[in-house]
Amino acid sequence: MITPVSFGLGIVILLVSAITGGTLLLAPGSIRLQRPQCGWAGWAFNIINLSFFFILIPFCGLMMISNTQPPFFICIDITSTPLLIVLEVMGVFTFLVGSLLLLWSRLSLRRSFRLPGVMPDQSDYLTLHGPYKQIRHPMYLAALLVLVGITLILASLLMLLMCITMFLLLQKLIPKEEEQLERAYPIAYAEYCRRVPGALFPNKQA
Repeated sequence: MITPVSFGLGIVILLVSAITGGTLLLAPGSIRLQRPQCGWAGWAFNIINLSFFFILIPFCGLMMISNTQPPFFICIDITSTPLLIVLEVMGVFTFLVGSLLLLWSRLSLRRSFRLPGVMPDQSDYLTLHGPYKQIRHPMYLAALLVLVGITLILASLLMLLMCITMFLLLQKLIPKEEEQLERAYPIAYAEYCRRVPGALFPNKQA
């Protein structure tokens, strides 16, 4: 159920998606002409991820502003106002945390940014600062948080299915991408994995 605050939430979603989308495209390191080299998992994740950030999130913002619910989103009609408020507050918080983590991660990579599954270039360097000091793939965690946030705000079963699909794809993609990084930085990446054992979530146990 869309509440009277949906207009404000829609504006927030549009503004944040414009900032994150602009940063992904315009910050140093271009996504143009980058082709994943780790099989179907890389292609599938990139198609879903880029479609989500550049099409689906803005569409969700416009949907909330216009107070409409397309049937294919399969939004659950929540009649309990307190529960609805809790879900929306949790959703907005998760969405903003994910967006901030995405911006921080993207800016930390600078020109070494590559689409998921794309082999590092010879001019790239292994990023060890910013959120990469805590987890090895913060941009993937950020994408999941943004998706979970939208799911909670809309109470959408379609978005929940996308969350599950993206998480499962990451389980296939991350090992393949780490093989690429081990080949590109054979000594440095092994040491980095020893110091930062958490691939998708923080893990202090070596």
